[in-house]
Amino acid sequence: MASHEVVLSDLREAWSSTLGGRLLALYVHGSLVAGDFAADRSDLDLLAVLDADPDERLLGSLAGLHARLDRRHPRWAGRIEVEYVSLQAIRDAAQDRTALQHRIARVSPGESLHLLDATAHRIVTWSAVHDYGQRLLGPPAGALLPAVDSELVRRALVEHVRDWPIWVTQMNAPGAQAYTVLTLCRALQRLTHDRQLSKRRAAEQTIIVCPHWADLISWARDWWYGGGQDTDPGPTDDVQAFVNELSTAILAAEGARLGRGHPGIPETRT
Repeated sequence: MASHEVVLSDLREAWSSTLGGRLLALYVHGSLVAGDFAADRSDLDLLAVLDADPDERLLGSLAGLHARLDRRHPRWAGRIEVEYVSLQAIRDAAQDRTALQHRIARVSPGESLHLLDATAHRIVTWSAVHDYGQRLLGPPAGALLPAVDSELVRRALVEHVRDWPIWVTQMNAPGAQAYTVLTLCRALQRLTHDRQLSKRRAAEQTIIVCPHWADLISWARDWWYGGGQDTDPGPTDDVQAFVNELSTAILAAEGARLGRGHPGIPETRT
C-alpha cells in the first residue's frame, strides 16, 4: 500500500492542478497530527481553504479528482476525509456569524462528496486546524486562519453533544458505534482540558474518569484501531446507554459551569 506521504503528495498535486488559484491553503489534521495514526486503519483528515464557497460546478470537478485518486490508491479509497471551505466562512464563524449561511463541500468515510451548510459545529474542526494543523500548501494555519474564542468552541461542541442521544439511535453498524463512543470521549476530554486529543488518548483518559464504562470504551478503541469488521456484533444497548449517560453529565457540568463557576465534568455513575 502506498504510504500516506505518497498519497498526500498526490493530493497536493491534484488539488493544485484542479483548483488553481481557488485553493488558498491545504492542511492535514486529525490522527496524523495527534500522534496515533495507524497506516492500515486511520483516515487522512484534510482541510482545503478556498477563495469562495464551493458550488455545484466545483463539486463536479472535485468528484472527478476524488475518483481518480481512488483508482490510483484503491486501499485508501473511503479513507480520505476532506472539507472544502472558504476562508470567509471560517472568518465569519470565528466571529459567531454562522447565520450568514455559507456552504461547504465534504467527503468522508461512508459519505460521498456533497454540499452542506456550514453549521456552527464546524468551528470545532476549524479551531483545531488553526491550533494544530500541518501545512501542505499555503501559509501556516495559524497565520491564515483566525483564532477562535474558546467559549465559542465550547458552545459549538456542547450543542453537538446535545444531539448525540438522537443520532446514536441510528447507529447500527459496529464501526459507527465505535466512532460514537470515541467521539463522546473526545468531546468530554476537550471540554475538560480545552485540548483536542486523539481518539485513542481520549479513550484512555475517559476510562480513568468513567471506570464502569471501561469495557465498552476499550471495545470501541480496540475495534477502531484493531481492524474490527462491521460483521462483528455491536453492543448497541450499551452504546446508547453510554451516550445518554455521558451526554447528560457533560450538559449538566456545562450548565453548572455557566451558572455557578466551573466544578469540572462530574464522574458518571451506574
